[in-house]
Amino acid sequence: MLKKLIITAFSVSLVASTVFADSTNVGLRISAGNLAASGTENTNLSGTDVTQAEKDANFEMASVFVERQIETSDKFNIIIGLDYVPITADVATLGGGTGFDAKVSAGNLFTAYVQPTFIVSDTISVFGKAGFSSGDLEISEISRQATTAGTASTDAAQDKTLEGTMYGIGAQMNRATGAFDFIRLEATQTDFDKISHTNSNSKVLTADAEMQLITLTIGKSF
Repeated sequence: MLKKLIITAFSVSLVASTVFADSTNVGLRISAGNLAASGTENTNLSGTDVTQAEKDANFEMASVFVERQIETSDKFNIIIGLDYVPITADVATLGGGTGFDAKVSAGNLFTAYVQPTFIVSDTISVFGKAGFSSGDLEISEISRQATTAGTASTDAAQDKTLEGTMYGIGAQMNRATGAFDFIRLEATQTDFDKISHTNSNSKVLTADAEMQLITLTIGKSF
């Protein structure tokens, strides 16, 4: 809830800063990423946590963004931005090795951020960035096979919220001509909060996840 309020506050600041901003930036990001997760499961039989080994997946995704760029000096400016991933994609399919099957999908990922930027020359800038991310996580097609220890579960699809802290670094090259005004290359990491799910057989699943992205950005300033 706190992170959602922070993202809302960032969005309001983004709109309210129109009077003070020297420019507005919009554009497209293309990212190559890695999502790694580890967790535990607590069965209704043993009552103890069983640690699951970390698993990861590589993926590509696109997002759009809008920013307010506030010029504070000839060598430094501050950017307030909001990035949005508009699509929902399958993240993983959990197999039935432990008797639990499910499909996991994620989407509607918003990231609100602050990006302090140091101007090296007329064409090159370097920056750091930090912010908060919030998105939807859907757990569907849930099933648990019947065993001698219990009956099959009757779970319905579950909706969860992914929230976490994002930080990263990058560089920007400005262009004097062409269809877009700048290109950025950046690396970021998002550490998501722990999520949990309890199925109808009282099996508790928890997961910690982190997402690493290498992102190419093209943008236009107005």
